[in-house]
Amino acid sequence: LHNTLSEDTRILVKEAWDRCLALGVDYNDGYGYIITDEELNEILKTKAGLISIANPVMENISEIINQTSFSLVLTDENGVILHVIENENIHKKHNSLRFVRGTRWDEKSVGSNAIGTALSTKTNVHMLGAEHFCISHHPWTCSAALIRNSLGEIIGCIDISGSVENDHIHTFGIVTYAARIIEKQMDLTASYELIETALDSVIDGLFVIDKNFRTTNANKKILEIFNVNREEFDSIDIMEMFEDLDIKNKVFEMGESIRISDYTINFKNNKHECLLNISPTKILSNVTGAVFFVKEAQQVRKVVSHIAGYHASYEFDNILTENEEMCRIIRFAKKIATTNSTVLIQGESGTGKELFAHSIHNYSRRNSWPFVAVNCAALPKDLVESELFGYEKGSFTGASREGKPGKFELANGGTIFLDEIGDLPLDMQSKLLRVIESNKINRIGSRYERGIDVRIITATNKNLREEIDQKSFREDLFFRLNVINISLPPLRERKEDICLLANHFLTQLNEESKGVKKFSQSFIDYLNKNQWRGNVRELRHCIQREYYLSEDEYLRASGTNSIQQRKEINIDNADLKKVEKIYIEEALKDESGNVIKAAKRLNIGKSTVYRKIKEFNINIEAYR
Repeated sequence: LHNTLSEDTRILVKEAWDRCLALGVDYNDGYGYIITDEELNEILKTKAGLISIANPVMENISEIINQTSFSLVLTDENGVILHVIENENIHKKHNSLRFVRGTRWDEKSVGSNAIGTALSTKTNVHMLGAEHFCISHHPWTCSAALIRNSLGEIIGCIDISGSVENDHIHTFGIVTYAARIIEKQMDLTASYELIETALDSVIDGLFVIDKNFRTTNANKKILEIFNVNREEFDSIDIMEMFEDLDIKNKVFEMGESIRISDYTINFKNNKHECLLNISPTKILSNVTGAVFFVKEAQQVRKVVSHIAGYHASYEFDNILTENEEMCRIIRFAKKIATTNSTVLIQGESGTGKELFAHSIHNYSRRNSWPFVAVNCAALPKDLVESELFGYEKGSFTGASREGKPGKFELANGGTIFLDEIGDLPLDMQSKLLRVIESNKINRIGSRYERGIDVRIITATNKNLREEIDQKSFREDLFFRLNVINISLPPLRERKEDICLLANHFLTQLNEESKGVKKFSQSFIDYLNKNQWRGNVRELRHCIQREYYLSEDEYLRASGTNSIQQRKEINIDNADLKKVEKIYIEEALKDESGNVIKAAKRLNIGKSTVYRKIKEFNINIEAYR
């Protein structure tokens, strides 16, 4: 047979026959090599994507050649047949040659053929009749085109085979075109999957609609927000959901974007508060659709709260004590921290109520969410409601055009600490009670309520039972707030903690100032004898003052508390400035940022206090 090759035989065929001879292929054979079921299943699993993309293309071509004796075959890069489309007539002939799924049709297995030779030469091949190496293939004509991935790597082959008498010049063109379609579809699929991956990696909800207002893309986050699957989301009437925004006119006709920082989506009887951004998609300046970005308001507020400093700064380890009662209280506070019950912390000023509130939050399951502290005594009466519950745009003169969330909304998911709760106005007490009972707040000017999930911790230095008797505090609110009560003892009842805390404050000052100052014995005696009506806060400020006023390495008890008197002492001017700042800050702290009251406490004029506030760059709002 091979001695009869004519000079007209194509070079490609001659080289293919030479390879077959070198491989020891029997030209009287030509039957496909059957691989094991395990091998086939593994290959089919690996090539599932290729098969799913190629099958529709092959089906379309089969409709054209269905009445002919041609078949369509898809193989992998090794010539293993993955998928066959054929009519009944040609099926029997293929079976006799084992030209079926799960057989290998490379040159080593069956000699030169369009599939095997295309894979060997890395080029598309048309092979006619006796050009096949094996005699059993001579009645056949076949055309094969390689399928490559985006990197140019061969990943498969598509073949059209039939009787030699039906050979047609267009067959090779059809199979070549089919391979290109499959490659393009694979590129599109890869691009689509990349887009899907990119969409799903976006932390915000996102979906796209076309010019017919039908959903074309939706990421996992938007499905999560609405608690639906993709099929359910696709059935949503988007234009009805956003009917108040006039999307058709603004976005599709005018090509404008819509941005709303506080929007509520109503869906399945649920209200979803969000930041909404709708932008047109365009091709050649023509609007083809719109993309919707939906950012959950709660997540935004969580980030804003963290940036704004709405986080707890202290933990139980920061509470220094050797007092048995305080140790018991800490153990109790840790136990109740893991619950969601409201907590009322009572104690004199300076006993550490805020420290405990911070610690309870940080020890709770809410510690990754905001901790918002509010000094009720520092809130102007006419702004209490807007500060706590927020307001809608245009609710009152001076209101922000965008509206503003209140402290409860900012604390959503976390903890709100209402310090000096005994100073909350009575009308606000009733509204706070309603919030506790319903877990909902209503912004000023809003038509609907917003659900919240907030733990409430309150604190006061007042005797609330006496306030109830005097009709200045609601008894029903007291019972709601006093589910868990923590009563902190004053420092004078914790004698063992006085020197412990004093040494701690002294160590801090030495580290800050790179000093080596010590307590004199007279100062230690003074510490132990003093009643510390201002508790730990008074102790800390006392040590700070004496530290900067001391003229040598020892702190001594001077018993002097007036700034004017201190100026007569011969000390470094920089240290005097520090003492003055401490006095100003201490007074502002004690008077909740009220400058007039702070001036009276310091026995100086309010203009002097204002001048010192400016001089020392003190943020007065921090004390309100």
